[in-house]
Amino acid sequence: MSTYTEFTGIRSIGNNYFESDKTVLEIINVLKDIVIIALMSGFSKTSYLVQDHVRYINRIKTAKSPISYVKFVARKLFLEDKDARDQAYAAKIAKVHESYKNKQALLPKFEALFVLYYDLIKEYASEDIPKNAVTWNDAEKTLAELLA
Repeated sequence: MSTYTEFTGIRSIGNNYFESDKTVLEIINVLKDIVIIALMSGFSKTSYLVQDHVRYINRIKTAKSPISYVKFVARKLFLEDKDARDQAYAAKIAKVHESYKNKQALLPKFEALFVLYYDLIKEYASEDIPKNAVTWNDAEKTLAELLA
């Protein structure tokens, strides 16, 4: 067993590795809350709101790099330019309030989700996020192939 494999579970990528994992878990938890509250509010399990958020949870969980994926989504939601980002955030909040004005229980969860993404894009706005991030295991396999 290589040294790289032995330490895979405890490695740290920069100082933000564990904080990034926490952010991904928070986003997944808020998405789950949105689905639960939507179901309790009368949305069917086949409704677009429920299905879209369940699909999104699954995409995060199956992504090669969940943090890269949520950063990508944050960039799509809120542009990197500060002024445009602030306007996009305000527009998203206003749209949610308009769309779900009769489902008051959903509003705080959508706001919490947008705050997580908004904070994430502010934190990583200057960072260049690769579109196809290579996971530790994939890089290890490639190294083994190169050394063979």
